[in-house]
Amino acid sequence: MTAHEVPLGDILELERIPIDIGPDVEYRQIGVRSFGNGVFHREPCLGSELSKLRYFEIHPGRLVVSNIMAWEGAIGLTTPAETGFVGSARFLSYRPIGNVDIRYLNYYLQSSEGRSLIRAASTGTVTRNQTLLPRNFGQIKVPLPRSGEQRRIADKLDSMMSRLSTISAAFPDSSVVPNLATYGLDRLLSRWASGMVKVGEVCSLTSDTIHPGSDAGPAKEFVGLEHITPHLGNRVGSRPLGDEKGRKLRFRPGDVLYGYLRPYLNKVWLADRHGLCSVEQYVLRPNGSLSGELIAAALRSRATLNQVLAATHSLQLPRLRSGLLLALEIPHISPGNQKRAVTEVSEFMHKVRTLKECQVQRDRTQDALRPTVLRAAFSGRL
Repeated sequence: MTAHEVPLGDILELERIPIDIGPDVEYRQIGVRSFGNGVFHREPCLGSELSKLRYFEIHPGRLVVSNIMAWEGAIGLTTPAETGFVGSARFLSYRPIGNVDIRYLNYYLQSSEGRSLIRAASTGTVTRNQTLLPRNFGQIKVPLPRSGEQRRIADKLDSMMSRLSTISAAFPDSSVVPNLATYGLDRLLSRWASGMVKVGEVCSLTSDTIHPGSDAGPAKEFVGLEHITPHLGNRVGSRPLGDEKGRKLRFRPGDVLYGYLRPYLNKVWLADRHGLCSVEQYVLRPNGSLSGELIAAALRSRATLNQVLAATHSLQLPRLRSGLLLALEIPHISPGNQKRAVTEVSEFMHKVRTLKECQVQRDRTQDALRPTVLRAAFSGRL
């Protein structure tokens, strides 16, 4: 690919059309996602709800750059769908001048070479506070081939990125999995339920506290909230015990750990080992009338989560008090049906976790393919 270096300021012009904000007028704002994920729309709001930043008109066919997140790939193109939208002063909107295809520029600036140029032009000593000034952006030199070659590369990349999007669309959106898990547990448990019971009637709240320097007994690892997957009830790692700071709670196999700090995250885990957890978790010990598997499943269900959200939604830092947790009502299943209910719940959650893992693998594949395709495009191999 034959190309010559051109400063962006020679082929792009900053477009700043200010608007006077009316406090009672409804506005629609754009945002730009990082990592090349493009422009998105924010919820409409009144002018009185906007920040104190200045706002400008946004027009289709523009390259929009986030001046504080450009180094992370927060650059995208506007389309007719953005007609009538506005953007704050943090979004730099550029219209093409001269013989340039802004699709080509957008893709190049998302490539590893383009991102390196953006990072070098951004100022600031702290990575996440690096700012891209219009003057510095305009001085960035990019390789620009002939207009026909720009279109060819942009068309190829449009086609390939569309295929990647098709692969992504073949799997449910990531928000589907939590809902599938919580509502699915509702349905399964209700099929077996013979009534309702309070959490405090089927288990007790333990407080086996370990202070720094104390003997942890059989516990060999720490399982914190960061190790529990929201909504899915599985553990993703732990850390070995070391020089522990602050008090911890000891748990044993069969205990149910419930994350009461930010309970909307729905972090509930049935322990399968001895260990220590943070004081941001409650340790519930089943009394034998309802199996730990079913207690943990009921606490993760949508019906229980709705009770928790109703009790904590007005708190600035949501915390579920222990009294409220023990007073929650969950489905009770007769002893004769518990084994079969546990089997159904286990099989269902296995399928949900498998779906989640497929989504993770899909995202990893896409994260690897996108930069590979861009690298090929701008090295003459596409």
